[in-house]
Amino acid sequence: MKNIFVFLASAFVLFCSCEKPDTDITVDTPKFSGDMTVVYEGEDFDQSGIQVQVAFNDEKTAVDIKLLKVKFVPAMPIRIDVTIMDVPVMEMTDGGWTFSADGITPWALGGPYDTFRVDDLHGSLTEETLEFSLGFYNTKKQQNYPTAYSGSM
Repeated sequence: MKNIFVFLASAFVLFCSCEKPDTDITVDTPKFSGDMTVVYEGEDFDQSGIQVQVAFNDEKTAVDIKLLKVKFVPAMPIRIDVTIMDVPVMEMTDGGWTFSADGITPWALGGPYDTFRVDDLHGSLTEETLEFSLGFYNTKKQQNYPTAYSGSM
């Protein structure tokens, strides 16, 4: 009985330590809808209708970007949500925003997804459009999967 209690307590601590920090992205956050291409084994893996949510922090110095129900390779058995957090943004004179970052560990499947790292993220955002490119770098296989997204409200 004591071992079961220790196991349950350990599982609870592990679950709490992986819980995603609070973000302004909710189910009510507006969604961009568009096309995503991942270069996989030298071939383009295209998907349409991919939804992405973006939320600014309070100071409007960074955004969280959440890709909803995506697959990164054709054989991927499930679709997952992936959040790229704390991406620095810069306001442009035309009212739009640009953003870039490198070396971010995304969140997926309930916690930090260390197997993939977001590198060379660059993009732009307006009230109506979202475009970005990045590399999802597989840290175990030492392979990069260039990814591009273009969507609109």
